[in-house]
Amino acid sequence: MLNFFKEVFKKGELRRKVVFTLGILFVFRLGAGIVIPYIDTSAITSAATSSGIFGIMNMLGGGTLEKFSLFSLGVSPYITSSIIIELLSMDVIPALAQWNKEGNTGKKKKDKVTRVLTLALAIIQGGSLTYAFDKGYSILASSSIWTYVYVVIVMAAGSMFTMWLGDQITIKGVGNGTSLLIFTGIVANLPNSFISSFKSMVTFGSAYKTATSLAWYILFVIVYLAIVVFVVFEEGAIRKIPIIYATNTQTVMHTKESTNLPIKINSSSVIPVIFAASVLAAPRTIISFMKSTSTTQMIDNILNYQKPIGFVLYIVMIILFTFFYSNLQIDAKKISEDLKKSGGAIPGVRTGDDTKKYIGTVLNRVTVVGSLFLAIIASIPIIAPEIWKMTSNNALSLGGTGLIIVTGVALETVRAIKSMLTRREYHGYIRK
Repeated sequence: MLNFFKEVFKKGELRRKVVFTLGILFVFRLGAGIVIPYIDTSAITSAATSSGIFGIMNMLGGGTLEKFSLFSLGVSPYITSSIIIELLSMDVIPALAQWNKEGNTGKKKKDKVTRVLTLALAIIQGGSLTYAFDKGYSILASSSIWTYVYVVIVMAAGSMFTMWLGDQITIKGVGNGTSLLIFTGIVANLPNSFISSFKSMVTFGSAYKTATSLAWYILFVIVYLAIVVFVVFEEGAIRKIPIIYATNTQTVMHTKESTNLPIKINSSSVIPVIFAASVLAAPRTIISFMKSTSTTQMIDNILNYQKPIGFVLYIVMIILFTFFYSNLQIDAKKISEDLKKSGGAIPGVRTGDDTKKYIGTVLNRVTVVGSLFLAIIASIPIIAPEIWKMTSNNALSLGGTGLIIVTGVALETVRAIKSMLTRREYHGYIRK
């Protein structure tokens, strides 16, 4: 590990990229700690931002929502707009579908539309959150229209600036900027989560009571580390489909070069968990600000994934969204067409429709394992409080969305750095 860091900072270009990335992350955390003027954060209870859709947004922002900081919206509007544009690009809107076929030029056009939609969503989300929290907890010093406008403008500007910071890391730094911002926010809250878990789980009194509660906390930490190992193993698991390419040169006729097409067990990452939680949480969030009736209570109980019916719905939706998003990420038809154009083929499988069906079948089979994995990880925050008496916020930090994001981004960033190190070493062999 020490040699790895030594190699990173030994290379001049890589060192500048790493330092630049750390500088941007510092700016992000600095802005995350500055509260928006006219906001009374003491009026916001921890329960308000630890459940429902608020809990998801608070986690993705690294706890910025519960502080109503300059970056309280984080990259949530950008993520949402990116998903919407990708879904609309699936032959829903012809122009977007055409841009997909235009390569880098089409990508730039889609990026512009995504940014415009991000601004619109940031304004809508900022206004909705400000209104909801002010009505529920009276967080504004003055509930005038101008105060609302001011707070919404600051929140939208903060979201756009956060998106820009992520872009700068992607272009000039190391790794994916948006992912690293989310990663930084979640990791920054981990020490507080462990400390609060220790305070809630360990009871000092008699020697037996203290030792027992301490043993439960140690077991909690061991389980946490075991889950990390499990997630790391799953994130690196792939199914390789062999590919052969026929070549035809003047010296060697019909030579075959072999490679493989890697398909991740979990190609949809954490998106299905966020989708499922958001779909269930959005109606509950709206209901929470309505007058309580027997109907609203019944709906709340059905959609509450900490209750049996809601839990089953939650797991089923995660599995369905995993299949949907995996097939969205990996287009079997496009892959089969590209293989046919480049002279590639899967051994024993005909090119064209047979190749498309084969890739689709393999993808669906490995997605079964990936969806079950996501369901298990997502159920940990729900099951954990039944074993360890802790708050839901600590349980959220234990597993589920946050842990998958942190582990996945860490592995991706390390791979990117190693790739840069290898490239620099190869350059050292080149003599001009």
